[in-house]
Amino acid sequence: MKKKYTLDRIEDGYYVFLPYPEEEDELIISTKKVTPEVNEGDIVYLIDKEDHFIAEVQQAETEGVKEEVKSLLEKLKNKRK
Repeated sequence: MKKKYTLDRIEDGYYVFLPYPEEEDELIISTKKVTPEVNEGDIVYLIDKEDHFIAEVQQAETEGVKEEVKSLLEKLKNKRK
């Protein structure tokens, strides 16, 4: 089964994924059970293969979200001036 997640953070050898776009629950998986490696902020499809997961990074979608966040941060910085 294939589901979409955002990698929220990496803690003590574990990936903490949040369902995309709701981001309400956490899915915690050992970094050793996910291939290939993913980075914080990546939007991925996780495919459950019984003893491990395959991550398909959605590069265009990840970049789009990162640009949105960057734009919002710039707007906040400019309001402070």
